[in-house]
Amino acid sequence: MSGKARFAAIAAKVAASVCLVMALSATAHAGATKVFGSQWAWDNNFNNSNIGVSFGTGSTPSLTVTFDFTSFNLYGYPACIHGWHYGYNPANDNKYPAQIKNIGSDGCSFSYNWNASSLYGDFAYDMFLRSDSSKSSPELEVMIWATNNSWPIGGKVRSGTVNGQDLWMGYNGAAGYETFSFVPAGAGGGNALSKTGSGSYNASVGTYLNYLCSNYGSYVNTSWYLDVVEMGMEITEGNGSVTLKGSN
Repeated sequence: MSGKARFAAIAAKVAASVCLVMALSATAHAGATKVFGSQWAWDNNFNNSNIGVSFGTGSTPSLTVTFDFTSFNLYGYPACIHGWHYGYNPANDNKYPAQIKNIGSDGCSFSYNWNASSLYGDFAYDMFLRSDSSKSSPELEVMIWATNNSWPIGGKVRSGTVNGQDLWMGYNGAAGYETFSFVPAGAGGGNALSKTGSGSYNASVGTYLNYLCSNYGSYVNTSWYLDVVEMGMEITEGNGSVTLKGSN
């Protein structure tokens, strides 16, 4: 079976796993965390998946994770984080929640590298939003993907959006909210990533959110609040290590 056919056959299974994981994450904070000033890093593993972690030093959040998964599933999203994930924030800073109308061109940076015998997944920003500032369960999820070879939730609804990216959209039924994913043009599924590699992505968070407010106003508007910006990797299969570093 070709790589594309293989991923297409299991895309529905992975989407179901994402729904279940996000529904559970409101109360389950699996994996170790470390605070870096106003931000924090998290070995966010799902269903007690075996993802090892070592945290960086200094003031910029960073971590290296190791893993060995021989079948395809969604095992975790280790990440560098600023804000409140489902009301959880060990750094306890007050930058977020922030209303979209006040974010402006606020940007964040994200770099990563990997060394693996095989690697499947996506390096991505993950943002959760609410219609109020209560630091509670999300009402909307927005992702921005960089290097990847996996599938977003739902289906592609637009091409040529922010930075030329495709926009995917799908409803997370278990968690009860819509997910928008900005994905590099034409990049969905595929074969394993190269055995070693690196990348980075600097994002203007406000640009992406304002695009959604202008084009999908029935789902979100500029009075909504951004609770968190997370920068990490969704691990779906492989053996090796990944290092993540992010700041905003």
